[in-house]
Amino acid sequence: MQMQLLNSDKVVIFDQTNFGPSNISLPNGKCLNEANNLAPKTDCATHSVEYNIAANSIHPLMVLTNTLCSSDAAMPNGTLVKTGGFNDGDHNVRTYKPCTDDSCDWQKNYNVLKQRRWYDKVGIWLKFDFVTNYLQP
Repeated sequence: MQMQLLNSDKVVIFDQTNFGPSNISLPNGKCLNEANNLAPKTDCATHSVEYNIAANSIHPLMVLTNTLCSSDAAMPNGTLVKTGGFNDGDHNVRTYKPCTDDSCDWQKNYNVLKQRRWYDKVGIWLKFDFVTNYLQP
């Protein structure tokens, strides 16, 4: 499980997708159908939430690929960037931009990383670009 405090005083919490459902359902009957997922293939539980510190409330988020062993960086504009992961997530970049209502969710860029990223590291450069590096055990 990983979490990141954002500049909006909200915390994004996320976990891997392949060890079964969480105790929080995705809203509006959403389900993730992923043939490559280790278990389960159809998952209607959330594996990521946004926690609002001031309101002491959570908003379920739909992370579309496995974030196990991924890395993240919080950009100056508040966007959270997650790179790599496990299984179906190891070639992907996910972004989460906080918003003032419950309409924000993870955005995924499929297979944009040239090599798989597992146990990777993300660093912020001075010009606020970012670079991803990885160590493959």
